[in-house]
Amino acid sequence: MRTNVVMIGSAPGTRGGVAALVQLYATQGLFQRWGVVYVPTHRDGSKLHKLGVAAGAWLDVLWRLALGHVSLLHVHIASDASFWRKAMFIVPARLLGVPYLLHMHGGNFLAFYNGRGLPGRRAFIRWIYRGANRVIVLSDEWQGIIASVEPACRIAVIPNPVEVPAWSARLSDPPAQVLFLGVLEERKGVHDLLHAWARILPRHPGARLVLAGSGSDESVIALARRLDIQGSIAMPGWIGPDERARLLRSSWAFALPSHIEALPMAVLEAMAAGLPVVATRVGGIPTAVSHGVTGFLVDPRDPAAIAQALDVLLSDAGMRRSMGQAGRARALDLFCAERIVPRIEALWLEACPHGSEGEQRGA
Repeated sequence: MRTNVVMIGSAPGTRGGVAALVQLYATQGLFQRWGVVYVPTHRDGSKLHKLGVAAGAWLDVLWRLALGHVSLLHVHIASDASFWRKAMFIVPARLLGVPYLLHMHGGNFLAFYNGRGLPGRRAFIRWIYRGANRVIVLSDEWQGIIASVEPACRIAVIPNPVEVPAWSARLSDPPAQVLFLGVLEERKGVHDLLHAWARILPRHPGARLVLAGSGSDESVIALARRLDIQGSIAMPGWIGPDERARLLRSSWAFALPSHIEALPMAVLEAMAAGLPVVATRVGGIPTAVSHGVTGFLVDPRDPAAIAQALDVLLSDAGMRRSMGQAGRARALDLFCAERIVPRIEALWLEACPHGSEGEQRGA
């Protein structure tokens, strides 16, 4: 059978939002309906291991392209190393006339594009984006950014999907708990959150802050010790789906004060779980979080504003419940997988109209 869609991106189980998104696609039956071949181009591990994975993936996809077994290449792409790694797959697909979709993630594209490099670097980036059948971005803001770089792009705004669980967070069960999910690094606002937490504890001495994720643990621990708040902080590391669900269900609020973002899966998961969200006005986050309705939006690098928002939520159970319910309703209305996944399929059908499940069976 002719392969309809080859999708490339991070391996399932890899730490990050792309792997979670791919797993959701599989759960929704998308891969089965379209006969998708998923080729991981990146895994966690040493640099040598990562290089081996990328090389093996490139040979796999190149072989499929050469044999004419690819009707559409769906590329999960970000900036920096991700862009250059994925360009190795995109160039042969374009030269062979195979349509490709770029599915953008991460929030650093503009800085990457404007950075220094070899002559022709920016022209090459524009060539990659201009040649895509569609460029999928996660918010209207990102549509404007990509259009400003390459006006000829055919852009589709499709936010990340989320599964809305049957349960909702228990927003009053002690102890008071605030949850952070993500890589523990400065651009995710972890240091800002710690400075905010030092302001919170005198008013909420029994509260806990859970920082779930991998990254610069040592710098986070050192700052917590310097601020004398380490006793109120839990750092379970990177967690699996079951522990993630447990933490979402037992928390009172969710915080992600990132400096740059696209549209983080963690924010959508928190909303779907019925948690009020404190996040920053960056990337596509304001598309999801409605200030004063589903949570609070603050400016990046503003620990005082983060602390004020969290203080209000930890002090007011009624507000927590109303914001959590509003966030869950918004997730159901705008971001649930049942609404978003068919929009991806519509782009696939547009790019390769003979690739639907029914047409496969009739072949």
